[in-house]
Amino acid sequence: MRWQRHEAAQRDAAVQNRRIVFATLALHGITQVKVSFNGEGDSGQIEDITVTPEDQADILQREIAMKTTSWPDADVTQVSGSLNDAIENVCYDALAQTHGGWENNDGAYGDIIFDVPERTVTLEFNERYTSSEYYEHSWTEEADHGA
Repeated sequence: MRWQRHEAAQRDAAVQNRRIVFATLALHGITQVKVSFNGEGDSGQIEDITVTPEDQADILQREIAMKTTSWPDADVTQVSGSLNDAIENVCYDALAQTHGGWENNDGAYGDIIFDVPERTVTLEFNERYTSSEYYEHSWTEEADHGA
């Protein structure tokens, strides 16, 4: 029961953070944010964040209030951080919600696009994997195997 309350609080915080991020971006004339991520071997991270228009990139350092939760509490609390941090949090929340463990084994990479006028976050996700195909061939001592 505690876990479900905590998960619900995390989802609530994620929704609030998306609203905060979109409102801040729109206020400063940002139309798009592109976040690139990459991970493998049990390690994954945000690689790059770019904004459109590019000359507004300093907005990423602006301090804003964002929402968070901590285990085992089910309370949503407010913390301060940069817009960059808030965008990263939204992205990590989206990855955890849709592809938990994305950074493990062969990992994954992709982009997360914030379309500010449409207020949408789109995850473009590429999962890496190692493939293996098994073949077995047997011949009798008299069989011609085409050699």
